[in-house]
Amino acid sequence: MTDPAAGLAARLIQLTPRFRPDVDGLGECALSLADALEQFHGVRSHFVVANPLRPEQELDAPAEGPHTITRLAAPGATALNRELDRLLAESAMPPVLLLHYVGYGYSREGIPFWLLGCLDRFRGRGGRVATLFHELYAHGSFPSKTFFASALQRRIFRRLLALSDAAFTSNEVFLAQMKAADRAGDQARRPVSLIGICSNVGEPERPRPFAERKRRLAVFGRFATRRHLYQRHGAALLAVARHLGIEEIADIGPVEDAEWMESNVGVRFGALLRIYGALPAAEVSVLLDDSMVGAVSNPYSLAGKSGVVAAYQAHAVGVLLFPYGDEVEPRELADSAGGWALSTEELLAQPAGSHALRERMAQAAAAGHRHYRHFRSARAMAETLLPALRTIRLAP
Repeated sequence: MTDPAAGLAARLIQLTPRFRPDVDGLGECALSLADALEQFHGVRSHFVVANPLRPEQELDAPAEGPHTITRLAAPGATALNRELDRLLAESAMPPVLLLHYVGYGYSREGIPFWLLGCLDRFRGRGGRVATLFHELYAHGSFPSKTFFASALQRRIFRRLLALSDAAFTSNEVFLAQMKAADRAGDQARRPVSLIGICSNVGEPERPRPFAERKRRLAVFGRFATRRHLYQRHGAALLAVARHLGIEEIADIGPVEDAEWMESNVGVRFGALLRIYGALPAAEVSVLLDDSMVGAVSNPYSLAGKSGVVAAYQAHAVGVLLFPYGDEVEPRELADSAGGWALSTEELLAQPAGSHALRERMAQAAAAGHRHYRHFRSARAMAETLLPALRTIRLAP
């Protein structure tokens, strides 16, 4: 498809904190979304990257393709205003900017007040703004820096919401907070919607059949989250691996403390463990496409925004979901016989090597992939955005 659908701009501005070559989930999410918008609806994206390249870096962007990109020469309001003015001048109709927001992406302290002025100025000159809140604001315990920053971050969140013609988030808890803030605001209410977050390591069109996969259990994600999983649930993880007849536990992601990994994980898991380290997205995709189950320790309420969960589901990998803290498993997961989330209790309750155990794992993998295709894929993200993009662009 080459012409944009009715009511849509031919080009969408996407503002992200970082982009390739930086390893950044927001940048990858924005790019996947852009590809889906262009492929299925003819809407191309122009990326504006708020953080400049470091001296040793080179921009990692295709020389040819449907999208364009500007990486600001300096952080802050001056460079962003200059770029937005250029885009406004080039647009025959009011341009739409999609802001991918997480406070710490635009400010080291998580307090990007300068961004509010830029968006207010952009709207005052005819632009439209939609915001995808990947985060709202931080919480912290006294007397941490996060605790003292939280009040200012809340102010920025409320102001950003007021500046947005439409807003999205991937988390139901965040959604409730956004709707409450919207109702409390002085301006007219805006569309506030739930959106899935797609995989950052690919979306195989036809994942490998479950029966043909290696007996591999993947542990993928940031080092801090993997470390938490090993520390809190290492014994349960090993018990499940042995119960399932797992031949390899694949640790995938950067290793920031090799000594800790060896003394705390390597010693416990022995020959089962293979540490792959940080890999390009395509290589992660190959590994996941040949894995049976993937483990993650995540707050249950945030599973919908987890890029790791999305990656597992996109590759039809069964999701072994461990709690992050002491939260109680939600009823929709606890009662979801046949659902996509697996627990240690459920798996260990089935006889080792049994047909029922293998069928449950295959069922969870298939259910997760269906859930992903319908709610979390890049195309599903695009379909969720489209009505709001039409509405705010055509609004007077």
